[in-house]
Amino acid sequence: MSKTDLTSDALAGLAGTSELLERQWAPCRYNCPVHADVRAYVELIAQGRWREAIDVIRDALPFAAVCGRICHHPCESNCRRTDIDSPVAIREVKRFVAELQGARGASVRKPARQDKAKVAVIGAGPAGMSAALDLARLGYRPTVFEKFPVGGGIPATAIPKYRLPRDVIQMDVDWICAHGVELVTGVEIGKDKTVDDLLNKAGFAAVIVAAGLSRSRSLPLPGGDHPRVMGVLDFLTALAFDKPVEIGRDVVVIGGGNVAIDAARSAVRLGAARVRAVCLEDEQEMPAWQWEQDEAREEGVAFIHRRGPVEVVRRGDQVAGLKTRKVTRVFDEQRRFSPQYDDSDTGVLECDTIILAIGQMADTGFVAGSALKLDSRGRLEYNPATHQTSVPNVFACGEIVTAPGSAVEACANGQRAAKAVDAFLSGREIRIDDALPPSIGKIDPDSPCFQAVKRAQRTAVAVEPAGKRSRDFAAVDHNLTIEQALTEARRCMSCGSGAEVLVDKCAACLTCLRVCPFGVPKVIDVARIDSDLCQACGMCVADCPANAIIAKGWQPGSLIERTKKELAALKGRKVVAYVCGHYAPATAWSAQGEDAIPGVAEIYLPSMCRLSTAEMLHALEAGAQGVIVVAAEIGADRYPGATERIRKRVQQGRDLLQEIGLDAGRLVLVEEASKGREAVRAAIAAAADAIAPM
Repeated sequence: MSKTDLTSDALAGLAGTSELLERQWAPCRYNCPVHADVRAYVELIAQGRWREAIDVIRDALPFAAVCGRICHHPCESNCRRTDIDSPVAIREVKRFVAELQGARGASVRKPARQDKAKVAVIGAGPAGMSAALDLARLGYRPTVFEKFPVGGGIPATAIPKYRLPRDVIQMDVDWICAHGVELVTGVEIGKDKTVDDLLNKAGFAAVIVAAGLSRSRSLPLPGGDHPRVMGVLDFLTALAFDKPVEIGRDVVVIGGGNVAIDAARSAVRLGAARVRAVCLEDEQEMPAWQWEQDEAREEGVAFIHRRGPVEVVRRGDQVAGLKTRKVTRVFDEQRRFSPQYDDSDTGVLECDTIILAIGQMADTGFVAGSALKLDSRGRLEYNPATHQTSVPNVFACGEIVTAPGSAVEACANGQRAAKAVDAFLSGREIRIDDALPPSIGKIDPDSPCFQAVKRAQRTAVAVEPAGKRSRDFAAVDHNLTIEQALTEARRCMSCGSGAEVLVDKCAACLTCLRVCPFGVPKVIDVARIDSDLCQACGMCVADCPANAIIAKGWQPGSLIERTKKELAALKGRKVVAYVCGHYAPATAWSAQGEDAIPGVAEIYLPSMCRLSTAEMLHALEAGAQGVIVVAAEIGADRYPGATERIRKRVQQGRDLLQEIGLDAGRLVLVEEASKGREAVRAAIAAAADAIAPM
């Protein structure tokens, strides 16, 4: 297999023209806070095109490796496969390719010149680093100031290593800095330097405050002024930097969010004999993700619901317990946080350590020595429409000004702030367009199309047994294997990338209606294809005699151009093998071409439905000595009728070759695609040797 570099043409060939892309988005992309082109990168992963896949991901999501581990994956909640069997494991395949490629495996598109203004960013978390990256890409010179000794923000300073290893964070930080972002650690703005210093002495034209929420909220509990009563961020940050943390044998964590569970599971790993999480909410109201709760329970963490803290009980100079009272409600009728209690129902939970995980708050020390203003609640004043603070050239983004959220949401807000800074420094009015293209709808479960979609269960991610993983801070879940990543990515239904009829060319010949395995086309005056139902198999695109149907997910002629590039890269023998990518094994992609079959360009397609007779013959015109089509056996392709159609197309091509006096044996069909790696590669090698012996 020849190797080709990622080009804009290659991506365009997969994703289609920007005009087509903007008509409709796949539901998964619509739900992604940074609107990463999920469909495009999952399909690239399905073909084993790792380098191109990570570039598509990082084009929208700088913290790809971090989010591959900790993202709450809202994209999956909108996956259309959910109604059919289960959503595609988007986060897991993203993690696979991000960690496989690492920071150095993704393209760094640094501008030729970074000669625009200097911009300072306060805080090296996802929001600040994302803003800095976008500004660097635009030619600005961003410098990020971080008070901790490492970049990455809360993911690096508070998320436990069993969830997020530090080398994973460093992949993302290194990749961002490679674009011309300067990271200065160990500098606290407001203490070591002021915002005014940055603007008036250091020559920065603008400042972005992305300081995040780095302080734990506390409660004025009687008896709470004790070393064994600690804020959750103090506790987790000490662990992040391998500082000694003394806890007892009986730990109570107050809180029901994800950070509380991080603390509880960390306490288990530190050797606590009993760990309980006390929260106001009942099991259904808890804000922590369900999988976090489940894994905590497996590790021995107990949850006590509907109890609120009242007092830290002390015996002499030791913590002896936590007095609690019954919670009668957490939210009012408008679902606003408004807890009420029954003071007649109290009790004491015996414990020797208490960790407060009731929320986080901003450290606003950065305002010292500046003209920045805080509101009546002590929060930084800013305009969410422009990201500007009370000082026009000081902007804000991330959790310092937004509600607490996820890393991917912080990335999105940082990118939005970068747009605002660019507009301001360019002398334009700050107008950020948040409008999105329409998304396609759900598939009616009663439709023939729904019934025809092939079922394929989600690939399970291996997790260390609870008894083993709770002993230390090693990562608890495993990455997908190459084969698992390919299998899972191929479950994607390519939503929104299906067929569209060019009505001015359509002759209403009924071919699309006849060949569609899902019964989607409707022909009245001309053919019409419902994009909500189309499964993007490409059957009608390849078979339309008038070329009146195009696909939103790939450009006409893109496969021909890709084939030409692959052939041009071959030395000596020149044979093209089009392989059914839905079943193709992990071959030369993972080995970086080391086990490539000499003189063979292997091109993997999501399905052979998309391969037309004309494209096979074009390969011969482009200089191929032969073309091998590797399809699945009948009934094994992801799309019904795919193998039957490709048989007819190959035979049509052979007939045409014979009619013009050429050897029909130059076009070969092999039905081995679902038989595993060795069978596929042996079949390709044998066919290539028969066509053009070395």
